[in-house]
Amino acid sequence: MWRYLISAGTARLADEMLVLALVLLVRWRTGDDVLSGVVLAAYTFPSIVSGPLLGAWLDRARRPAIALAGNQFVLGVMACALVFADAGWMPVLAFAAGLTLPLTSGGFTSMLPRLDADLPRVTAYDSMLFSASAVAGPALTGVLSAAISPVTAVVVICALSVAGGLCTVTLKLGPAPESSHGSLRAALRAGARHMVRTRPLLAATVTSVLSHGAIGVLAIALPAHVVSLGQRDGLAGLVWAVLDVGCVVSLVVMRRHLARWPPERILFTTVALYGLSLALWPVAPNFAVLLGLALLSGTVMGPTLASLITARQRYSPADLLGQVSTTGASMKIGAYALGAAIGGPLLGLGSSTVLLIVAACQLVAVAAGLLAMISSVDTPAA
Repeated sequence: MWRYLISAGTARLADEMLVLALVLLVRWRTGDDVLSGVVLAAYTFPSIVSGPLLGAWLDRARRPAIALAGNQFVLGVMACALVFADAGWMPVLAFAAGLTLPLTSGGFTSMLPRLDADLPRVTAYDSMLFSASAVAGPALTGVLSAAISPVTAVVVICALSVAGGLCTVTLKLGPAPESSHGSLRAALRAGARHMVRTRPLLAATVTSVLSHGAIGVLAIALPAHVVSLGQRDGLAGLVWAVLDVGCVVSLVVMRRHLARWPPERILFTTVALYGLSLALWPVAPNFAVLLGLALLSGTVMGPTLASLITARQRYSPADLLGQVSTTGASMKIGAYALGAAIGGPLLGLGSSTVLLIVAACQLVAVAAGLLAMISSVDTPAA
């Protein structure tokens, strides 16, 4: 289990670092904010297409650890190339690096049932890795960029990717399940059909994607709101860190009790509570109170990701789990990118209003998930 956590942790840390490092590297070299946005979009959007295909391929791979390791080596090579590339090549290299995103998140997660470990326990730890990487990645990038240069941060990303790939090669995974689909195309059709026809899986996916899209809006609105409280916009990173700390603490406390309820029910509850807590952020009179509310939001949100991963495991056949996991991850990434794209224009309404919109979107996400539970065609659980 611990070897898996090291492998997945280094992979995700590298990805979380690269999001900020790309922006800082482009600004440091060119000072062009437009190019920064183009490069970041080039890194984010490819996963929408690559997710289902890579997941279906991973399900059929005889040695998935080698496939996951190769994915990290590709990221390392692209990061190394970015150090030496001219500005015109940066979007192309970022696009190639972005193709690796689904396997870094959903691909590793789909391997959890193949580990010789207690599944609920390792699922909870895997969820904590996401939060820990979300805190440590941007922080490490910021420190390295400020102390030395963004190039140093990218070199560290390259080293982490290679180290994670080497560790991944040594993973001992259970045998791949027999595929009941004759070709990759048939598997892709079966996976898409399964996600649409399985009520709790579809509901959990719809809720998580809509919720994450709204968080993309929040990523744009939060710095402006921090400024409205008389602080520097960079302190928005501290708010995110506190929120993620709340997630980790909450999951540590709750992980032994999560098996009592269906995962989709936990997901609906935590996303709804997250929305209600976000509705309090605009009324925070100062930055200290906002940090306290961020901790509260993280606490109620803590079990969300673990319950989503559990829903994928519980309601997906073994030979489709990789595809289901990477497809769900790529949809969330795409929704986040779309949310970030529309967050800027929405700021014309004022940061407090945008925060309320983000809070309302969490409740809309839950309502959409409940509607999907009612309207979709049910298939047996895995």
